[in-house]
Amino acid sequence: MEEVKVFVDGTSKGNPGKASYGFLIYDKYGKILKKNGGRIGITTNNVAEYIALIMGVIGCLEFKPKRLKIYSDSQLLVKQMKGEFKIKDEWLKRLYLIVSKLLESFEKFEIYHISREENKEADKIANSFIENNLF
Repeated sequence: MEEVKVFVDGTSKGNPGKASYGFLIYDKYGKILKKNGGRIGITTNNVAEYIALIMGVIGCLEFKPKRLKIYSDSQLLVKQMKGEFKIKDEWLKRLYLIVSKLLESFEKFEIYHISREENKEADKIANSFIENNLF
């Protein structure tokens, strides 16, 4: 497979609070290849965003694409992944290291900041774990 698009979102109610993630993977024609999410306990929104990215990238591995296009509504996540923002938080540094290593499995990746409206499906998955009391 040449390329997939992955939309990721993490949420935390309380920040820190109950947290979860969601992601969707699409082929180049817009067909959903995979969607998933889960709860991650009590943590911050930023950690939840990184977990969503990690899980989304892991989800892409089975399709063996050459390129990834990643979409997130977290400006912090996107700017940190692009090297535009310094990572100060120790947990985020660890999560950045993990996702960076995972991304080495692909020839190329690009990450884009999108609006919440453009990311509503991943948001819906992430929030479903909190709204439906799946804790």
